[in-house]
Amino acid sequence: MNIDRRVRAKEFMALLSMKKDALYDWVNSGEIPQPTRINKKDVFWYESIVKKRS
Repeated sequence: MNIDRRVRAKEFMALLSMKKDALYDWVNSGEIPQPTRINKKDVFWYESIVKKRS
């Protein structure tokens, strides 16, 4: 069984070697999907999404 783990913004940026502004520019342009939101400040993407971008 393969579990799709959660990747927080900080880890996402590190894996793709990008800064916060660039990450959210991609989100706003639709290049990557909106993150899943747990609450107002806590967001994540699933690892499968990150792997598609790297």
